[in-house]
Amino acid sequence: MNKINGVSGVYKNQKVESKKNIPESARTRGKKDEVQISKEAMDFQLVMKAAKAAREIPDIREEVIAPIKEKLDNGTYEVDSKAIADKLLARRFNIKI
Repeated sequence: MNKINGVSGVYKNQKVESKKNIPESARTRGKKDEVQISKEAMDFQLVMKAAKAAREIPDIREEVIAPIKEKLDNGTYEVDSKAIADKLLARRFNIKI
């Protein structure tokens, strides 16, 4: 068993010596890190950005709601029942008015 250990020790020393003889600049020269991102990953990133942007948009558009709320509070809000009926029928029968 000692003979085997002695032989492996020789090879071990040769590996260390071979690494010592190579200058640092030669070991890393010509090697570049490279990353390739798949189309699916890029699409996912785009979807995540869109979802984040959508979360930042308020659910209630104050510029639309504020004037209506003011009219409701003042009692001056008027409902155009004919316009509402026309829109309901148009949506039901898929026609444009």
